[in-house]
Amino acid sequence: MKAWKICVLCIIIGLMAVPAVSAEEEHAENSDTEDSPASAGIEYIVSPWVKNSPGTETISSLRSTQYITQGQTITHNVNVGSGVNYLEVDLDWGDTSDSLTLSIYTPSGSKIGTFHDNDDARIRFNIYPPQGYIEQGTWKFKVYGESVSGTEDYTFSVALH
Repeated sequence: MKAWKICVLCIIIGLMAVPAVSAEEEHAENSDTEDSPASAGIEYIVSPWVKNSPGTETISSLRSTQYITQGQTITHNVNVGSGVNYLEVDLDWGDTSDSLTLSIYTPSGSKIGTFHDNDDARIRFNIYPPQGYIEQGTWKFKVYGESVSGTEDYTFSVALH
């Protein structure tokens, strides 16, 4: 009986520790576009954003504020050096009636995915390698104005940990 109570307590604590995801991955994409997924590469883990735990050091970060219109794509290149454990990604804009997407590509050309907001004008998550470190080189983050009325300003940031 005591082991059962401990198991239930562990499950409850585990569920409370995981925040809601602030991004939703798109599962279908037109394969005729340049954004079609690469066939090879590491399967990265995309998880809900979690505030840095004490002792987690930010190696470097990029922050950019841009303007985007309907149908426009803006690419942000982020150089990742050695020893990076994970990436913290955040795309934030003001108008919840506008919709942006974020597609992410590794330096070897593999597509991590295309992500949408959950109607809160924000896409925010962490990217972890299944083991070891994040792939070194230039990562591409493509912001696309999926449904934009006029011009939308946004802030994009990536922190390397």
